[in-house]
Amino acid sequence: MNLTRLLTEGTGSWLHFEFTCNRSGLFSEKYLTVPIGQILSAWGGRVQAEYRHPVLGPRAKGPGRRPEVDFVVFGEYPRIKYAVESKWIGHTTPSVESVLWDLIRLEMIAHSEGAECVFVLGGQRDALNAFFNSDKFYGPRKPHQFRPLLRIDSNVIHSLPLVPTVPPRIKMLRDLFKDYQHIAFPHKIATRRSAPFPLEGGLKQYQIYAWKVSSPGRRQEFYPKNSKHYALSAT
Repeated sequence: MNLTRLLTEGTGSWLHFEFTCNRSGLFSEKYLTVPIGQILSAWGGRVQAEYRHPVLGPRAKGPGRRPEVDFVVFGEYPRIKYAVESKWIGHTTPSVESVLWDLIRLEMIAHSEGAECVFVLGGQRDALNAFFNSDKFYGPRKPHQFRPLLRIDSNVIHSLPLVPTVPPRIKMLRDLFKDYQHIAFPHKIATRRSAPFPLEGGLKQYQIYAWKVSSPGRRQEFYPKNSKHYALSAT
């Protein structure tokens, strides 16, 4: 089973069906939970939504809600077999920071649980293109410095560094790490796209992208508290 492809094609097909039924006014991140949950239930087994993140949840301190994952599928409970995060671009656009944080949290589950993890992003093609072309998502635009957050043009494995090698993202990452100074994070994240669905269409066509998120081989770690760029004293 290629979970990334199943979620891409299944969710994209469902959106098209809902659109033909004149229900596009309901489209939102919450609305995506219907097809994603059904696909995971059919192919994975026991599904739970809004599950406490197994690494960050127990270590989060202070007031507020603990970090959660949109969906997990259990193998032998409480071991996580699959984990999914999703975002929707509609009347509002998720921040690039929130997408990056989803990718980081999924990688940590992939590493700690041996789970297959997928990030799903949907919206109209023109809105998706605008998001992908934003400076924060696209990264440096100088020759030989192409560092997008995720590859949208190819299904090759893409490496996303979390160490401070991409200057425009240093502050973004420092803000994400500020409450987790004593937790180990990976030097980089590996992602791989499944072809979007539908692959072609007009700018107002609803489309789904999905990426498998995993740990690279020989995972290296760092602690934000030990980084001159990410430590609280760096602010």
